[in-house]
Amino acid sequence: MIESVQELPITLTNNSAAITFSVDDIRTRSASCCNNGWLLHQQGSPLYQLLDGGYYEVSFNSNISSATAGIVALGLYQDGILDPGTTVASTLAAAGDVENVKFTKIIKICGRASTTLTIASVPSVPDFTDLTAVGVDTQTPIIANANLIIKKLA
Repeated sequence: MIESVQELPITLTNNSAAITFSVDDIRTRSASCCNNGWLLHQQGSPLYQLLDGGYYEVSFNSNISSATAGIVALGLYQDGILDPGTTVASTLAAAGDVENVKFTKIIKICGRASTTLTIASVPSVPDFTDLTAVGVDTQTPIIANANLIIKKLA
């Protein structure tokens, strides 16, 4: 298991940037950084490489804000592709409003394959007021009190 945190507020560089967690709070022996476990991650990097097939539980939560009013969205990306069911979004009525977002997702990695996970801003989300619209651009997020946990289940 690994638990990474970003306690202090950081503004992402744009509305598609990945979150860099500043501290790995907890890391079990099987999630070592030396390629002898199932996880390869260097503290301060946004990349979490799962090196072994199996089932993994990924949990994320964070307080989010923005310097401008609008929608802020985050999600789990697997090898650069947004993983379905992980987009979390909030509409901020005013700049500086704060909301909490979270998700938990079980992912499967087959056989001896590997994959790289990141948590990043989602650049556009569906417009639920006009279902014919393709999407609405999101705002650049400010995140704080973020927590990412990855556990190998089997």
